[in-house]
Amino acid sequence: MSLSFSSDVALNATEAAVFLSERDVAGQIPINFVSTSAVSLRAACFGDNVYDRDAAGKCISNLLVIGYRRFLVDLYWSSDQRDWLLCPLSLSPDVPVVTVSSISPTSSTTTTATSGITATTTATTTTTTTSETTKATVTAVARSSGSVLYELGPYRCSLDLNLSDLINVFRGFFQAYTSELTVYTRYISLNLHAAGSATSPDEAASSVTGSQLPTGSESVSYLFDEHLSSYIYTPSTLASERANLNQSWYQVEDGYKPITEYFTIYEDPNGDQSTPDGWPCVKYLQLAQEKRLLIDYGTIDSQLQDYNLSYMSDVIFPSNYLTSTVSVSLDSDGSVDTGCFYDPDATTVSQANNSWALSDYIPIPQGLSQNSTIAAMSLVASNLTACGLTPTLNDTLFNKTADTDPEPYTEISLSSSWAWSIGQPANADSSSASFSATDRCAVIDLTNSGHWRAINCSQVRYAACRVGNNPFTWQLSPAPYTFRDAYDHGCPENTSFAIPRTGLENTYLYQYLLTRTDVLDPTSAFPNKTKVWLDMNCIDVESCWVTGGPDQECPYASDPQQLERRTVLVAAIAGIVICIIAALTLFVKCNANRRNSRRNKRVIKGWEYEGVPS
Repeated sequence: MSLSFSSDVALNATEAAVFLSERDVAGQIPINFVSTSAVSLRAACFGDNVYDRDAAGKCISNLLVIGYRRFLVDLYWSSDQRDWLLCPLSLSPDVPVVTVSSISPTSSTTTTATSGITATTTATTTTTTTSETTKATVTAVARSSGSVLYELGPYRCSLDLNLSDLINVFRGFFQAYTSELTVYTRYISLNLHAAGSATSPDEAASSVTGSQLPTGSESVSYLFDEHLSSYIYTPSTLASERANLNQSWYQVEDGYKPITEYFTIYEDPNGDQSTPDGWPCVKYLQLAQEKRLLIDYGTIDSQLQDYNLSYMSDVIFPSNYLTSTVSVSLDSDGSVDTGCFYDPDATTVSQANNSWALSDYIPIPQGLSQNSTIAAMSLVASNLTACGLTPTLNDTLFNKTADTDPEPYTEISLSSSWAWSIGQPANADSSSASFSATDRCAVIDLTNSGHWRAINCSQVRYAACRVGNNPFTWQLSPAPYTFRDAYDHGCPENTSFAIPRTGLENTYLYQYLLTRTDVLDPTSAFPNKTKVWLDMNCIDVESCWVTGGPDQECPYASDPQQLERRTVLVAAIAGIVICIIAALTLFVKCNANRRNSRRNKRVIKGWEYEGVPS
């Protein structure tokens, strides 16, 4: 039976509001400039070298739910098992296996390796070892849960944990999360390896050639296309849309069009526009086209150099097409010393081009408590995001994987959020002691590294004003205003009341505000000197954060925290009604057939005879 999506974790109201509001403000930014969170599946799910199939399904499910957007996946081709495995070692079908029970280790079973355990000979462990047992080179442990783990060198692996399982979990997740409130783009980067031999675990894997290579239906691209094609945004679609923007990205509502300052545009004599380097924005991809997954290859081992990557090449992007790994160095306080894309002299995207920028370095400090360790790692992740980089978690946290202890993994995922201060927006959870019913407008807080918080809309603050539609150029309103007045007439000519749309844009605004020492001071005790209005509010519907001024309506028509539950409830009620109608229809039809049947029969001396009605 294939794995399915199954998670026992959930985001709380505040965490959900953070992700949703960030997604919405970045909705028109091309996806290659939106930093997010990344995780190595090997580290988060298999850091203890245990590749248990059931645990893996739960781990991947948890990582999806708690907000990780990019997954780094290592796949191992086994020519013996004819499959892409998640375990680094492969077990040949003719290798003898000794099966022991984790409950009763005094008995063992000798068999050959198959997808399941079939007992052929049973021997009781004594001081004399049977000849069959001495031939065994691999031990399989039957666990109390019913799963079987094979001891393959330093690894313990389920024999059938494979790429199809990963695909099925993603598919189940996409099917479970269909509401506009919960749809996010995911990315998978695939590192391809040749599986090593279980009987020679210390030796490098052999080269895969000829008939050992995957066939067409065994290829990675075929498997993804077979099961996830409706969700995948493909290379050919990108090429087609880039070639004619008038017939693609420009054919949707204005709110779904990408911000053109982020890519190069060419225009022909007929007025048709194209781009050599542009990408669609989040809203176009997720909401207009309903695509939720992009896949690229990462590294490919030399042992697989003959693998045909061009087969069905329209499914997976070429190696590192969606990834630009940046080398960074950190100061002792966790700030980014080198590798940051913030440049105080930059005014255009080409001068601070963080397209697909990713950092694979979040150091784990030694000698600290778990809480202090998470705090230090979270600070680094937050600083990387503020620099325009996607932070990648490449380590197992506290020797526990995300299926057994998802909490620290959740903390790192949330720290990749670039907008809100911790615990904000407070009104997403009305039970918060610090929440005021009027705290429905957002400010950037200079006392908290430029993160946002919610305050009373009637308070008087300066306002952040974007110059033109430039990503990195800001001005301050000439005077402090209430939120409504700031939107109506607070910003100077050729500027507009605005909000940063990415972590890097937020850094440019924050750094600009720090230069305005004439009216602002992050060390001041006066809030009007430390907080600046942003064009974001939830005046219409609590916890539904929108841009566009105080009269902007919530696009979800109701409380985002309630809409999902109502959708599920309505669907459930509709399902029950359909079942009742179907049952009644069947009952009426059966009853009618019964009456008709009886009318078509004659009873003669106690016997029923079929006949034609007279």
